[in-house]
Amino acid sequence: MPSEHDTVTVTFNGSDKELGYQPDAPVQALLDHARQAFGVQSNHLLSLFTEGGTELDDKKSAKDAGVVPGMLLVLRQSTVKGGA
Repeated sequence: MPSEHDTVTVTFNGSDKELGYQPDAPVQALLDHARQAFGVQSNHLLSLFTEGGTELDDKKSAKDAGVVPGMLLVLRQSTVKGGA
């Protein structure tokens, strides 16, 4: 039975933090949590990526975006949000 709060590890600039998330909450909520954990909440150009480099859609739920407990995610600059 899944716990109410699952965790993932987020890495940013060589530092790792374990963060709780709710599978049915949007990726945006996990992204906001990660920004706060690393003290970078002012940078709207950051996104979460899988280890393989796939950017997570922040409008999808974490579960629908493929996030699973224990996963390693990378917080880094988005390739999409930077322009146009």
